[in-house]
Amino acid sequence: MKTWTPGDALPGAEIPSYLAHADAQLYLVHHACAAARPRATVVLAGPMTLERTQSYLSWVRLARNLALNGYDVVRFDYRGCGESTGDFRAQTFFTWRADLMAVVTHAKALHEGRVVVLGLRLGALLARPLFEDGLIDGLVAWEPPATGRVMMMDMLRRKLAADYMEFPDAPRKVRDDYVRDLERGLEVEVEGYPWTKGVWASAEAFSFAEPERIGGEWLTVFLDGRAADKLPASRREHYASFKIPRPSFWLQSTHLVADLADLFTVTQERLHQWTNAWSVTDGGAS
Repeated sequence: MKTWTPGDALPGAEIPSYLAHADAQLYLVHHACAAARPRATVVLAGPMTLERTQSYLSWVRLARNLALNGYDVVRFDYRGCGESTGDFRAQTFFTWRADLMAVVTHAKALHEGRVVVLGLRLGALLARPLFEDGLIDGLVAWEPPATGRVMMMDMLRRKLAADYMEFPDAPRKVRDDYVRDLERGLEVEVEGYPWTKGVWASAEAFSFAEPERIGGEWLTVFLDGRAADKLPASRREHYASFKIPRPSFWLQSTHLVADLADLFTVTQERLHQWTNAWSVTDGGAS
């Protein structure tokens, strides 16, 4: 596999734009592949809120590595997050899933061919229903939370640590205190974003489990370094595990960027396997 590193020339054009969707404008960037004909289009569905900010450098490096290896790539921000418009308070997991679907539809219009969604954390939760419904050809899930609620409780744990650092003399709260506030309809500031009852309630409807769809390609990658015998035994070829270095992909500091070369390589090798097989099925050459 080819590797893009900072300082190298860009593999292809990088075109930022806005996609009109519902009541907002979704910010997206199209990374054109280095080849004349892309193997497939990969939509990057990222994590939420501050995790998006902290994973940004690695996310862009991933897009450029994929483009260098023959993939068109589209990355974007959900409504109310990053460079997209929209009031965060009005968003839920359902509106963000609709955002992903709009970007997938846009990606299909860019080129004829297959579309894969690579989702990290929130993105994995949102992409699984699209894969199950046959709306995308492949799914790569990086560190999918068991449920949306589990992910949000993890983020609340980080809020407690931040509260302690920023307000050491304030009365101590526990996560259940914030949950009660959300369920009462109060806003709770978490990592700079105003969580609402709506986003909290919608998380309950999203979970990640082994896809049930017959057909289509999928890969789930855990980033906690669990041993091979801890991976699901029934279809182990669909799973991988890495122990990525600290800081983690979505919790990196402003001074350090995790070395994710092995993760990028294994993901791209699996995408190559899929696209080679699709090329035979579709009657073309990759």
